[in-house]
Amino acid sequence: MWRFRRTPGRVPTGTGIETALVSAAYGTEPVLRSACEAVRDGGVTAGLTLLGEDRDDAEARAHRAEALGRAAVDRVVEVASLAEGDADEADVLLWLGHVLLARAAARPVGGQATGRADRKALEAALIEARAPLEAAARLRPDDAAPWAALQTVAMGLRADREDRDRIWDEVSRRAPHLFPAHMTRVRSLSPARGGSTEEMFAVAGAAADGAPEGDPLPAVLALAHAEHLRAERRRLTAEGSFDHIASMSLGRLHGEAVRELFEAARDWVSAAVPHERDVQAHHLFGWAFHRAEVAEAARWHLGAVGRYYCDLPWSFFGDPRAGVAHAMAAVGVDPRPRAEDGRA
Repeated sequence: MWRFRRTPGRVPTGTGIETALVSAAYGTEPVLRSACEAVRDGGVTAGLTLLGEDRDDAEARAHRAEALGRAAVDRVVEVASLAEGDADEADVLLWLGHVLLARAAARPVGGQATGRADRKALEAALIEARAPLEAAARLRPDDAAPWAALQTVAMGLRADREDRDRIWDEVSRRAPHLFPAHMTRVRSLSPARGGSTEEMFAVAGAAADGAPEGDPLPAVLALAHAEHLRAERRRLTAEGSFDHIASMSLGRLHGEAVRELFEAARDWVSAAVPHERDVQAHHLFGWAFHRAEVAEAARWHLGAVGRYYCDLPWSFFGDPRAGVAHAMAAVGVDPRPRAEDGRA
């Protein structure tokens, strides 16, 4: 693996990388992506079949529910109608909740550009998503997946701390190392959402320290840094700084923070086992090391994602696809198929 040193990145010019990148919103596993494609074309039974597998695997179930929810964003009626047949009701309700959550996520997300009416519409959409998720949780009490999604609902509704803590306790009791649950927990504790920088980093650090060997969970520490930098940029902008000046003022990650991230990433990859969130974790660490100008480490992680890009954390700072392409070009990663490889 890479050593700890800084290497100047190349200036990205005319690489064409952006056009080669593919969203990881429907997962990266061929079977899941095929099921999502079938769902988008109207074959919702394919999604239900896949969701019914591995009910005891919290990571797989949560990941599939998210991806299938995005795939069925225009198939709400079809998914809801599955409950009228012999389908497992808990599976249908979990999927329906994720479909409605995906629809809510497509709405304006807040901030100065969002009017009061848009905010009310977003809240209504989140409340609509909450009902089937709560029902799914009641039907299958040992399932962590509905609770992980309910975390996102609570964060979007700006629920009070007591409610967010209650939902976190529910999900962590069922699946203490569930990757998406920890991602949402870290985000919900950011200063922008009523938390504090100290608590956010404490929670992320505890998750990284307590992660099972070979699990990508330590990447949530990089997410905490991204949330912190985003909050600082918003603060500077609110104080009157132009956006590009605010971004320049933040500079890069440095010092002990980078060493801690480096050690967390090294411990993960040295014993890594295949995981649904591997690509997401590589993007989190890749973003952090690119920001820190540790090009060798950034190159290693961004080279491990293939052609897939994730929204987080790149979307915090602009268009995610463009951000990933820029970072890849800067550190010398080209995901485009090469003719000599015999790939299309």
